[in-house]
Amino acid sequence: MFEFHCVNSHNNSVVRSFSLKACLEMASPASSTLAERLSANFNDNVALVSLCKDIALEIQLGKLKLSTFVEELGSLVTNKDVSVREGGVTALSSVLSQLPNDFLNESELHFITMFFCDRLKDHHSIIPVVLRGILAIVQMIHLPHDAPACLFTKMFEHVQCQSQLLPDRRNIYFIFKTLLQNRLDDLKKIGPEFVYGVISSIDGERDPRNLMLLFNILPNFIKEFPLGHLAEEMFDVISCYFPIDFNPVGSDVVGITREDLAESLAPCLYATPEFTEFCIPLISDKLSSNLKVAKLDSLDLLCKGAYVFGVNGLEPYLSELWPIIRKEVMPGGDPEIKNATLKTLAALIEVISADEKVHETFIEKILTDTKTSLCDVQLSLFRPAENLLESVAMVNKQTCIYVLRVIVPIFLGQYSTKNTLMDKVILMDALNNFMKISSDLGFSIKNVPELTWTNIPQLYFDELSKQSIELRIKILVGLTIQRAYLKETHRILLYDTICNEIDTGCEEMRNICHTCLAAFANLYPDEVLVLVQEKLQIDKDDIDVKIKIRRLQALSIIAKIPELANEILPKVLAIGNSLNSEISLAALKCIHKLISTRNSTSDIQYFLYNECNIVDKLISFTTNISADKLSLISSICQCIVRSLSVEDQQIITDKYIATITHNTCENVVTVIISLLISLRQEVKLTLDDSLLESLYNLAINSSNSITRTMSCQLLSVVLNKMNNTEHFKNSLIYLQEKIKKNLESTSNVNIKKATVILHIWLTKAAVTKGSCNLSQDCLNILTEMLKHNEVGEYVAQEYKTLTCKMEDTLTSENFCNIKIFYKQRIFQHLLQQNNSFFNNSRQNYLIALTYLIEEMPTELLYMHLSELVFLLIESLSLDNGQLVLSALIVLKLLLDTKNEIFADKMQCFIPKLLELSTYKLMDIRITALDCLTNYTNYSAVLVNVYKPNVLEKLKMVLDDKKRLVRKAAVKARTRWFLVCAPGGIKEQ
Repeated sequence: MFEFHCVNSHNNSVVRSFSLKACLEMASPASSTLAERLSANFNDNVALVSLCKDIALEIQLGKLKLSTFVEELGSLVTNKDVSVREGGVTALSSVLSQLPNDFLNESELHFITMFFCDRLKDHHSIIPVVLRGILAIVQMIHLPHDAPACLFTKMFEHVQCQSQLLPDRRNIYFIFKTLLQNRLDDLKKIGPEFVYGVISSIDGERDPRNLMLLFNILPNFIKEFPLGHLAEEMFDVISCYFPIDFNPVGSDVVGITREDLAESLAPCLYATPEFTEFCIPLISDKLSSNLKVAKLDSLDLLCKGAYVFGVNGLEPYLSELWPIIRKEVMPGGDPEIKNATLKTLAALIEVISADEKVHETFIEKILTDTKTSLCDVQLSLFRPAENLLESVAMVNKQTCIYVLRVIVPIFLGQYSTKNTLMDKVILMDALNNFMKISSDLGFSIKNVPELTWTNIPQLYFDELSKQSIELRIKILVGLTIQRAYLKETHRILLYDTICNEIDTGCEEMRNICHTCLAAFANLYPDEVLVLVQEKLQIDKDDIDVKIKIRRLQALSIIAKIPELANEILPKVLAIGNSLNSEISLAALKCIHKLISTRNSTSDIQYFLYNECNIVDKLISFTTNISADKLSLISSICQCIVRSLSVEDQQIITDKYIATITHNTCENVVTVIISLLISLRQEVKLTLDDSLLESLYNLAINSSNSITRTMSCQLLSVVLNKMNNTEHFKNSLIYLQEKIKKNLESTSNVNIKKATVILHIWLTKAAVTKGSCNLSQDCLNILTEMLKHNEVGEYVAQEYKTLTCKMEDTLTSENFCNIKIFYKQRIFQHLLQQNNSFFNNSRQNYLIALTYLIEEMPTELLYMHLSELVFLLIESLSLDNGQLVLSALIVLKLLLDTKNEIFADKMQCFIPKLLELSTYKLMDIRITALDCLTNYTNYSAVLVNVYKPNVLEKLKMVLDDKKRLVRKAAVKARTRWFLVCAPGGIKEQ
């Protein structure tokens, strides 16, 4: 009979036994061989696990009683042979781990718990499987409330955690984690013994994975359990890891970085205010280290811990921390450490702001120690001190007031006595920074009682008459910051200055005036509206062209403000039809910029469409216009339509679609085509035979290149959005037949080039749409075109259209169907055709391929590097400047990956790059030199073999007639000279 023994805590040394067999039904006779089956597999772990899974399933299905299974294990777990006992416990633990967490009742789990507690006293080799069994039962819902206390008491008494193997220690931590999450109240009943047991268990852990697990558990544990007299011991056990010094080696710790460990450790160190007296001295000590990582980790710990330690915890250490912080900022060295220090200082001030006295004392100390550095702008510590006080002032309003009370008189006093322009600029810039901070916090400098005597706006206006552009820019920036606090008289003076600068100022002044005008227009739209009507007029004929263009540029900045749009936009649009092409182009560019920027809202587009009737007006502007203006109008139309609703887009479509087939003015047709490119898919646009034929004719026969291109684009967009598969197929086949005839005909080469462009757009439509068979046919046809005697090279040059990042027609913004990885599909299709090209067509193939490589993600290129390297070597050996340049650009990109294949092929690439460094085309020379520079990042031992030859060959390049080539040559030769040199580039 299988007995479980335990010591009853309520009755000393009373041994209590029970029999599951007595509680449950008798086992079936068929189970009498179960122990034999189990023992037969003790030496085959895989077979034993499989058998235990089957047993667990039988128990769940009711085919086998748990009591039967336990009875069969009796002879195994009480056997004198340790290995047999281990096998029996392994079987029990394995079966328990396979059972649902709600399968066993409380009574059953109670006795199983007692058994495992008893087994913890067994031979050390059995402990690991006992731990696995405990881990299984602690996850069960009906675990008795006294079980956690019993389990941990016995574990702490009989199991030395750090003496166990790594997986077993991990199981102990998982047991701890599971019970902490699910049975917190039961654990708290154990008392301080539990805290001490946890400390003893984790003390000395070194495995990164186990540490990550512990660091994620401990913050909650520390918060939930009173540490009392064990607080320092708990902190010491954790703080021994700080700062983390870990370099992952091998595959055992894949996925764990030093940063992961550091980020997880910090919350353990500031988990409770009780740690304050231990943590801050630790931080102070580590901040004195010369190691950058120690400083950064310490600053991060202090920054985050401050909010836990609170003002009472921080107060005793402020006088100790401030000199350390000041040292890192003034003068400051490493920018990363400096920024982290300022962030930490801000956190400290934010926390101590809860106590007015402590807060004021600390800020006064900071100001006392820094203000001497601000007394002269020429002092080396002026900038560091200013930056420090800016960070301090940003914390909150009261802190900002403390700072302003000291620094404003210092700055104003210096400004009144300084004579050099640069000093004034620096002071003005510093004053602006602090005004910006106060403005962001909702008050002005004059609101500070001690600073009511100041009149900074008047000072700025007095200085605005100075000739220095740099100083005036700073003044305008400062006045913009103060805009909410300026008097009306000051604002009127500023408006006059802005208008004068817009009309006559240099570009720098105009740009700052645009920013200033936009800021004031948002706050005072009515005042700026009067300004627009009276001083920034653009609709008068007697205004100089340059002044009118400058005013257009300024007005376009503020036209998006609703209160001003009604006044500005109609006038700007009207000027778009000016007889003066310079003015009309400027107006159209302003509109285009206004509606095409990422932060533009659809309100502008709707206003232009509904209130200004922009579409009809732009169409009317197309008579006798330049190609630039036609392209600009078309682009504006696309942007306008793109933002409209389905209903409005449908109205436009119904109104203008017939024009494509009936209008003889190609400019009008081109603009209408642009309207239809960015339609939503819900808009009904039928590609009937008449429209299809008209667009085809325009794409092939139009004398206007813009019209040809846009006709191709519209065809591709319509086909891409087409839902009717049969119609899509028929339309595509119809166009492909036309394309085939054109290429086989004796027509002039321009027709054939236009045909190539059309087919490229059709191919892109099919591939992005994801039409597998048809897109494959299109790609096959396009690839064959590379072999065409007349246009093969042209096809290669235009192949990049298929994957070009700058292409803005077949995009999701235009509501097209864009399948993911379509670019990769195009690339892989072309790469697979490598063996199909010979002789003259070989160059065409390589040109097309190198263009595609530039657009592909590095991850995809890694998959084909072995093929690509040989293709690049071949491309560099051909006498085609365009191909060589493309290949060099790709090589430069791939060399950055430091893949070993490029080290293996150094003997091919380096001599060729040296040869190309004197090529007739400048771009090729520069890129070849850049590639040579990149090669110095490879293993110095391998590169050093080529060093003498490279240094010798690059001597002549140093005298190249082009400055940019000489610059690249100097960089390359310097890097190569440092290879394996003392203090130079060593083994990478």
